[in-house]
Amino acid sequence: MATNERDSADASNRSTSWLTTSEADKSKAAKWFLRARELGDKRQFDYAIEYYVNGLEFWPDAVEEGCKPLHGCAVARRQTGGKKPGFKDTMKRSMSDKDPKRALGNAFWLFGHDPDNISYLEGIVKSGVRLGAAEAAKWSAGVLVRALEATSKSTPKQCQSVAGLLEQLGDAAVEHDQAAFAVGVFEMGVTALNLWHKRNPKDRNAENSVRNLSTKLTILKGKYSAGDSFRGSMADGERQSELHDKDRAVQSEDRLAALVAKAEERFKSNPDDERNLRELVDLLCRHEAEKDETRAITLLTEEFERTGDYRHKRMADDISIKQLSRRARQAAKSGNENALKEALVVALKFELSSYKERVERYPTDNRYKFEYGVRLFRAGRFDDAIPLFQAARSDPRSRTECALYLGRCFYRKSYFSQAITTLQDEIAHYEFSDDELAKGLLYWLARAHEGTGDVAAARDSYGKILQVDYNFKDVRAKLDALPQAR
Repeated sequence: MATNERDSADASNRSTSWLTTSEADKSKAAKWFLRARELGDKRQFDYAIEYYVNGLEFWPDAVEEGCKPLHGCAVARRQTGGKKPGFKDTMKRSMSDKDPKRALGNAFWLFGHDPDNISYLEGIVKSGVRLGAAEAAKWSAGVLVRALEATSKSTPKQCQSVAGLLEQLGDAAVEHDQAAFAVGVFEMGVTALNLWHKRNPKDRNAENSVRNLSTKLTILKGKYSAGDSFRGSMADGERQSELHDKDRAVQSEDRLAALVAKAEERFKSNPDDERNLRELVDLLCRHEAEKDETRAITLLTEEFERTGDYRHKRMADDISIKQLSRRARQAAKSGNENALKEALVVALKFELSSYKERVERYPTDNRYKFEYGVRLFRAGRFDDAIPLFQAARSDPRSRTECALYLGRCFYRKSYFSQAITTLQDEIAHYEFSDDELAKGLLYWLARAHEGTGDVAAARDSYGKILQVDYNFKDVRAKLDALPQAR
């Protein structure tokens, strides 16, 4: 077990501990992280996760170097059918260990083997707070809050728990004069509580919890923005009320309009401060009102033209993409097939233009190549899509998806032999499971075998899918239509 210059037992006895890591320990951790990346690139995910966890024992707060790549490796492992921790694993690696450092390492290991498990994320947050690993706790809390937002099964207890941990972490930051950090974690805590309140609007405890933490955040922001110490006096009351309301997930239309007007004033008075622009754009997009979103797009486009900073253009395009997707959903809901077809064509045309531009601006970003390739595939431009998927395969996060799209491109071009080779090679690396990617690889492999007239191979691939998902696509119909083996 790796050690740190701060005694972990001492850290667990102080509610306001704040972990520091020596340069020597960071150097040791970096060696583990380097080897982990190499193993991840070779798709040896189990070994890579072990190395990331070992590195994080030396440097628990290494978010960019350890936590984030561990998450990416965990997702890639899951996509290849990696097994989740069993009962013996959870008993062996207790997240409630008396030593917070050991508990944190155990939580990282479990998370690495099941990144969708909310309890493992919560374990990282809890142990991170106990140890004083502030950056790791904040990062994992952010992932946890997004996971709670993404599932309708999140419980009030989970929202309360993460909010309480974030408040504890924020209080520790206050004690250590970490102003911006404290504001950030309190904001996440308010987001978690707002989620609870949104899903349980009649729960008075939820309403009171949101109000109490929002008030604490408002006071803290006022002092921070005024440049006072945390123990200084309150800032202007009207500004405090504005900050409080801005952080709420739901406002009345009148109050939101007032907040937008205030943000507009600040932006006009100091347009060079990007925070003013981002605040205004966020408020304009808060209620998904087309008119306000269009105003946000105009502001971002003008800022791009003024500064040449492409990030603003990209943000504007993202808002436009959301608008176009929303229109397509509305057309689908209306049942008007012609309107839906037209909306989808307009949306695809815009996305093609936007992602083409992103690939040109960021030529080494394989994720943009993948996303552009997907749009080209949807447009039937297979010759243009194939080179992009081939380049994007070097990114382990999208390797299997790229192989699936490549196989489908080759199939559409009637290059059945190339489709078969591509899909078979990926299946050899992608341990067969019942997930959608695995079934997709087998399905298009079967279609490609049909294309070459190899009925036996097609039947074999279709049969493997039926064993795990009897109702997948049109597999039964395809299999029944094949000639019987003699």
